[in-house]
Amino acid sequence: MSSLQSRKDEIAAKKAKLVELKRQRELRARDLNTNRQSIGGGDASELAQASPLRSRTTQSREDIDSLISSLVPERPSSSTGIRTPARSPGKRGSKPVEQTDDSADEPTTRRYQDAATDTQTLAFADFQTVYEIPVESKPEVITYSKGVQTTEPWEGDDAGTDAPAQSPSRKRREGLSDRERELEEESIRQRLRLEIEEELRALELDDKTIPDKERFPVRSLQPEELNAVTSSNDFLDFVERSSKVIERALDEEYDVLADYALQTRDAEEDADEYVGRRGRRIKEVASFSLSDQMGSKRMISSLDFSPKFPELLCTSYTKSQASPHTPPGLLNVWNLHLKGRPEYSLHATSDLLSCLFHPYHPNLILGGTYSGQLCLWDTRARHHRTGEPVQKTPLTGGRTGHAHPIYSLAVVGTQNASSIVSVSTDGVVCAWSTDMLTVPQEYLELHSPNLSAYKTDDVAPTCISFPASDPTYFLTGTEQGSILPVHRYDRAGAKAGVDTRTSYQSHMAPVTAIDFHPARGKIDLGDLFLSAGMDWSVKLWRAKPASSTASTISSSTSSTTGSGQQNQEVVKPLLSIQREDTIYDIRWSPTRPSIFGLVDGAGLLDLYDINASTEIPVASAKPSHHEKDVFGLKSLSQLAWEKGQGRNVAVGGLDGVTTVFELGG
Repeated sequence: MSSLQSRKDEIAAKKAKLVELKRQRELRARDLNTNRQSIGGGDASELAQASPLRSRTTQSREDIDSLISSLVPERPSSSTGIRTPARSPGKRGSKPVEQTDDSADEPTTRRYQDAATDTQTLAFADFQTVYEIPVESKPEVITYSKGVQTTEPWEGDDAGTDAPAQSPSRKRREGLSDRERELEEESIRQRLRLEIEEELRALELDDKTIPDKERFPVRSLQPEELNAVTSSNDFLDFVERSSKVIERALDEEYDVLADYALQTRDAEEDADEYVGRRGRRIKEVASFSLSDQMGSKRMISSLDFSPKFPELLCTSYTKSQASPHTPPGLLNVWNLHLKGRPEYSLHATSDLLSCLFHPYHPNLILGGTYSGQLCLWDTRARHHRTGEPVQKTPLTGGRTGHAHPIYSLAVVGTQNASSIVSVSTDGVVCAWSTDMLTVPQEYLELHSPNLSAYKTDDVAPTCISFPASDPTYFLTGTEQGSILPVHRYDRAGAKAGVDTRTSYQSHMAPVTAIDFHPARGKIDLGDLFLSAGMDWSVKLWRAKPASSTASTISSSTSSTTGSGQQNQEVVKPLLSIQREDTIYDIRWSPTRPSIFGLVDGAGLLDLYDINASTEIPVASAKPSHHEKDVFGLKSLSQLAWEKGQGRNVAVGGLDGVTTVFELGG
């Protein structure tokens, strides 16, 4: 309000100053007119009356004339009449009238005539301004504000006409619908594209063009054209792709001044960068955290490396507790060469509990949600800018999909025939095709193998794992602590569903992770698998062949149910490792058959080598941000290996930060 009041006072002072200047000008004009009238109003005879001074002047002039006439000879025709032009009294600019000089009768000795002795009549013409003295004034600095213009309008007839008016084209665009506006922008882009193509064709045809001369002048685009260009998908894709390229180049840590001729690099010089024994060293190479725009306080629910691009890592997150306006489900694709932001940021309508790169189609990313919906994203589609999935399963329930959380996903099959297998906590297993997610290709309900002992004990799967050699058979860990074999199809001696002949029972708490051996190398170790549970233990198992029948079950390891049902073999683990905290995830190394890694509730990443020790890890590491945050959330819940060379391992937990470690030689 103070600025508005000061502005009003300033305007009032300027108005008073203008009034004073006008009043002074009128006073000056009135005084000048009065003086002129007083001079012209007198008797003209007074001006012609001879005065003593004029008589003396006339006598002296006669003496001078007589002296000159005695010295200078007379000129001929000097006494002739002289015609002098005289202006008639009246308006200025009137035509001169010739008057005849009557002084020819006077003596010839008079050569000069005193103008003061002649009777002259004075008159005044109309007033005309010849020169006006400018009024000295200081330059005014005029500032405009919205408050002044709205509270005190300008005076004058054209007040209010200086407001900027919208162009007709802009008014017309505001009246269009979204669809019509898009069509108009597309037509503008097409017209600009045709202009550019014509210029390029002209350049190709004109071979005599001077290179240094500007061939086509730069034309500034109209606001409608500029808006149509900047809002086009091609322009947005170009800006996003170009900015990522620049950021990757800037984030690349490489010593461009390294002199390989003068300096030698020894492996022992980097010993302090790694943690662990020699030969099993590990160091942190990257860390990815969420920005405030993505929503803070999200927990990491799943990790997976790309099978084709080893630098890409997908991470799924749960709902943000601090930013409820952000999408509930978030899936980021991080790049090890792009530390500032994710390569892609994808969204879901519910918390994401699992994510997976398609092993045969690297552009496809799968995600399972808390609501039971399976989502499919394609990084080639333009939906990745908005983050929406290109396909997703229905939420109708029944035999059309899941109605409970999906905690585990797997892709099995070959390049030409693959299926997506999903398991929800209500015991439903579905197989989907990437071409159509509206209806599952397979639907299977899991039931407890011992219904007589536990009438209400339903199977609640928490994780699954497929052996590398058989895509029709998998193991599932349950909330009851048991590990059950499941057949996708009917086979000899067993029906589709849970195999009642075999069970793996050793955990006393829910099973958190299962992982089959990758089975690489000369020795086939594909029947070995690891399991981890909330009972603070790690188990190493040997799986029974899926084709085994009841006749091959050993009586020493079998038990019979009370109702006389078929004997069930209870398999015991080969190795059990006790820990000091809950183990949330465990994974085999994809390239080293005796090494596996695990993460626990204490925030540690431990690497075990069965050939070296079965009790003590060969390497252990903790994310660097855990050391700074003493009272923060330190639990690590997810682990993923890089699938190509197995040199990188990623971990994440409750704090929502993804950390990547590199394993030494």
